[in-house]
Amino acid sequence: MDVFLKILLVILLFFTPFAFAGTEPWSFLVMQGGVAACWILLLFSRRHLLFSSLLKPVYYLFGFLLLLCVIQFCFPKNLLMAIPWYPITLMPLYTWEHAALFLTYAGVFSLIPQLYVSQDDTKRLLFWVLISASAVALCAFSLPQGDYIFQLVGRRGGVGPFLNRNHAAIFFMMGALATLGLFFTQGLKAARSTFRGQRRAFYWQQGCLFAVFLGLCFACIMTRSRGGMLSLLCALFCYAFLYAYAIPLKLKKRLKNVFMTLVVLVLCMGWITTHIKEINVFAQRDPYATEATRRMLYRTSWKVLKDYPAWGIGVGAMPVVITSYVEWPVDSYIERLHNDWLEILLGVGYVGAGFILFGLGWFVWLVLRRLKQLETRKQLLFAAVLSALAGMCVGSFVDFHFFIPANAFLFFVLLGVLGAPTYAKGHIYTLSLSLPVKVFGVALVVLALYVPLQKAIAWRGFVFGKGLKRDAQLALYEKSLRHYPSPHYAIRLGNAYYNASLRAQTPEERQALRAKAFHTARIYLQRYPKDKELSFLYMRSRP
Repeated sequence: MDVFLKILLVILLFFTPFAFAGTEPWSFLVMQGGVAACWILLLFSRRHLLFSSLLKPVYYLFGFLLLLCVIQFCFPKNLLMAIPWYPITLMPLYTWEHAALFLTYAGVFSLIPQLYVSQDDTKRLLFWVLISASAVALCAFSLPQGDYIFQLVGRRGGVGPFLNRNHAAIFFMMGALATLGLFFTQGLKAARSTFRGQRRAFYWQQGCLFAVFLGLCFACIMTRSRGGMLSLLCALFCYAFLYAYAIPLKLKKRLKNVFMTLVVLVLCMGWITTHIKEINVFAQRDPYATEATRRMLYRTSWKVLKDYPAWGIGVGAMPVVITSYVEWPVDSYIERLHNDWLEILLGVGYVGAGFILFGLGWFVWLVLRRLKQLETRKQLLFAAVLSALAGMCVGSFVDFHFFIPANAFLFFVLLGVLGAPTYAKGHIYTLSLSLPVKVFGVALVVLALYVPLQKAIAWRGFVFGKGLKRDAQLALYEKSLRHYPSPHYAIRLGNAYYNASLRAQTPEERQALRAKAFHTARIYLQRYPKDKELSFLYMRSRP
């Protein structure tokens, strides 16, 4: 059974990035269904589960976020109502969707230590990670300018199968660090390769690993993503610092290594700050068009946080709230803030951020202590995985990688590697799987699938309804909105009503369609009273 589950997990490692990075609702649902299938099979094929002490802060963070979602969902408010002291949400639907997201990634993270127990197991998993990243990189090089996406959905854009080059760069960065960890870990076998044939095979293996590492670094750079290049640089220096911190050398030599690493880091940062213009030219970015908008969104977020400081606006409420605070109109729908950490702070407030910072500090303290206790062959791989995670955390200061399923899935797979039993000898706990525990686990899995399933059904209706005749299109839109009643889809239905009224044959039909548009806008404005597009629809369709 474990072999089958490992095969299914490897399939997801390839499927998720090649399905447009899992950003389409259907592809995320397939990924989530695969994780759910793994857990259902695992629960009914095992008598106990394994956990290490390193997993405690991660479960604490997931548990806090899920508890906060439940509390917020029980006390929904809107922008016109007084905000009490306890956690609230202005967007119950998106809060429930985020709860399903947290359950899914908690499942991914928890699955890895159950299937990959030994050091050799984790090395095989990282080997599949580098193969997946290499396949995506080859796709990006062979089908540049978004040709992969154009051939499948008929629109340009993106890098390889990724819709956005910034997210592709982070995926390549994590694959590169995993490859570097394998390179140094396998390098320890050199002393044992006494026979000539063994040495030749070893050199070929190391040469291939190093070539893949350089190729993934080159792929990351050639995405021309500034955030991706910065994340790669930080991840490499993080690995250097962790190496100097953990490898058992004399104190004088260790301090020398740390000092030299700091000098190189300062020189690199100095070069970056003095060549910003050249970097923007290489990245093909207009700083006035991209950076100005992002900085405006960041300033706007602090304004929102000033109004809701304690518990924020609620997890997932940002797309609805931000539109009434922006300094100038933004053409596209603001679904993400392009800063994961600021978006989380905006959602949970300063009190919630305090709980999250405690969990992050607890985790960092545990992993650094664990890294120090491991033997060298395990330290090299452990430090590489930890550096890959640190690189994505850096990149999330300037983009929304935790909300891109391909990147988040790989992130939590690597996080699960850190919790593998081979890195926690003497700190392993078991959880007996009684029938009530198994039933509860299956219930959580099914519950996590509900909202994404409804979203995928609604997405399908609005995508495939474009080519239908008017009555069939409106009927499909109405049905889809009932599955996933978001303001974004309500605007699309209301606009469809209004546009259909302009082509109506009789005054009675025109009046009826406008009345439906007005009714849709009025109902959703009661829930989200400061949405500008809903307000515009309400004004132009009112009797």
